[in-house]
Amino acid sequence: MKTTTIDFVDNATTKEAGIYAVRYGWAFVKGVCREVNEFVHRLPWVCVGAVLIAATSVSYVCIAEARAERDKANKAQLELQERVEQLSCAIEAERSAR
Repeated sequence: MKTTTIDFVDNATTKEAGIYAVRYGWAFVKGVCREVNEFVHRLPWVCVGAVLIAATSVSYVCIAEARAERDKANKAQLELQERVEQLSCAIEAERSAR
């Protein structure tokens, strides 16, 4: 691995500072990707297990949200159906009273 010194520029313009930020940001991203790649090659089953646990957790959360939404919709439907039945009973009672 080639080691170079870092030179700090005190009077960099905004454009130069942006270029430095992009260059060093890209170097950081490459380094992180390299480290992740090495970790996955060293311990592949740990990574597979972590992905499975994360996927299972996310699916349980999504399923729970969908069930809650369904239950809320069913409750609203039952309430509306009870109101319709009450109103139809009231209309029938009114018609029979005439």
